[in-house]
Amino acid sequence: MSLNLPKSTEINRFVAKTNFYKQAKITPKLHDLIEQQIDRITWVNKVAPTTMNISSGAIDEFQSFDIQLKVPDLDNAVLVFIQKSVSYPIIFIVRSGRGSRVVAVATGAKHPVVLSTEWRSSASLELKGNSTDTIYKNYLLQLSPTLAAVNGDTEKHVEAIKLNRSIDALSAKIKKETQINRRQELARKRHGLELELKELIG
Repeated sequence: MSLNLPKSTEINRFVAKTNFYKQAKITPKLHDLIEQQIDRITWVNKVAPTTMNISSGAIDEFQSFDIQLKVPDLDNAVLVFIQKSVSYPIIFIVRSGRGSRVVAVATGAKHPVVLSTEWRSSASLELKGNSTDTIYKNYLLQLSPTLAAVNGDTEKHVEAIKLNRSIDALSAKIKKETQINRRQELARKRHGLELELKELIG
């Protein structure tokens, strides 16, 4: 998995897990998850005007971390914790026996939103933009088609996710329901949510 960043941005420095424990409060449960799931963390890239020919923005810089796992997948709570403990946004490349995926934690909404590609054997994200803000935002948009549909608005993105989940849940109920009138009632509810989603994403 590649972010297609230039060599000038490379740091390639091992980061001890204990560094994150010093920066933010951690529960025993979360500490155990990190120790059980993560093998090693490498700070791979620093994207900033000092490492690339780009301008600064609301984001002075962002970083990419490579996380090698001991287990097939990583709990989202771990990614949220690591992002909270670092003052700059992070693009994570998570690797396991399943392949790799690119993940980011969008913090613009009331609650952090975890954006991720699917697990892939090999893939890359396109490097687009001429500032720290635009490059980072374009990475996020590539991680989530829904976020792209709402023009990067993380609040709308959270709402769209909720609506999609509700629509899926109603679809599952409709398949199981044997009474015709009940199926029709559920279908009307689903249609209403589909209209809401369509209006939300435009």
